[in-house]
Amino acid sequence: MSINETFIKKVFERVVEYKPRLAAFMDEDDDMFDVRELANNISKTYPWPIGVEIRRLLSGNMEDLNRGRIDQIFKTIERTMQFLSYVLVIQLLEHKLKNDLEIPDSFKKEFTRRFTTTTMGNFVWLIRSISDIMVKNDITPFMEEMTDIFNKKFMGKLDFWTPQRNELGHYQINLSDEEIEVRCHEYMDLLGDILADIAFVVKYPLVTITEIQLIKPKREDVHYLHNMLILNSASSSFIGKDGDFNQFTDTHSVILVKSIKNAADAFLNLSPLIIDTHSEKMESREKLTKLKKDVYLYSKWELKKGVLHYIGTEATEKPDMRLVSFYDNLVKEYKEIMSVFSLEEELQNG
Repeated sequence: MSINETFIKKVFERVVEYKPRLAAFMDEDDDMFDVRELANNISKTYPWPIGVEIRRLLSGNMEDLNRGRIDQIFKTIERTMQFLSYVLVIQLLEHKLKNDLEIPDSFKKEFTRRFTTTTMGNFVWLIRSISDIMVKNDITPFMEEMTDIFNKKFMGKLDFWTPQRNELGHYQINLSDEEIEVRCHEYMDLLGDILADIAFVVKYPLVTITEIQLIKPKREDVHYLHNMLILNSASSSFIGKDGDFNQFTDTHSVILVKSIKNAADAFLNLSPLIIDTHSEKMESREKLTKLKKDVYLYSKWELKKGVLHYIGTEATEKPDMRLVSFYDNLVKEYKEIMSVFSLEEELQNG
């Protein structure tokens, strides 16, 4: 069995636990059975920031066991950690704003330093630290499976990656072709373990709210028509869907939901940490050249200029997010996060 086939089957078997309908694709007695179909379904079911990296990792141009594959493995695990850490940051923020929760000063002191510039090591710290706070305060994670999965063993799996990335990902050492092949096998196995551990994320759709319309028929209760894009597709042509709810979510937002059917009842608004520009009107030449339609993840806060920086999931060009129509709201939301999770003196010194 090839390195990809081993990886795909390991991850897919766990995905099927949360998406039983996909079990039909694992019927090896079926003449049409194709491991590539399993790979396609994996990339489709994971939230887009993770799924798009899995798709790249399993693409035809990644078949060789070389430095290019190692770089993509590192990118996949980093995006996975980034997504998980951002979900935890937003949930802790929402809980703090609604409840009497004491955030330790030790966490606040570190948060400013670790969140103004994002790195793999900082993502690991966020996952561990916020998980500890939630456990100590009996906070149930939005993705409830985190309670059992995010244990000491899992954190140890995450700890493995930062020194590897620092040493090898930044080309601090030279490896022979044979050593690179060995690392590819090792890293694919360990990445597969983590993606299998967090396969529960496929239960929770990631959605962009592009528009909300208020509907109020005569002598009937008000309801809200949401235009949504589901951000877990095998390509960037995301699936559109309308939802009619008695409550409303947040406009210009990327939200994580318990279910599409009841999206407005239970969701986490991941903005400003994850945003989507697909509904942005590109009415100027400057926007067309400096801002692509894409799903973006927060990467840095440039304090001196007061500018938020993002990285794209598909766009390779560095975006100027100040061109986005809702940029001012992003800055406001980011500052809210920093004010809640940072010591005042750390903010001033930062």
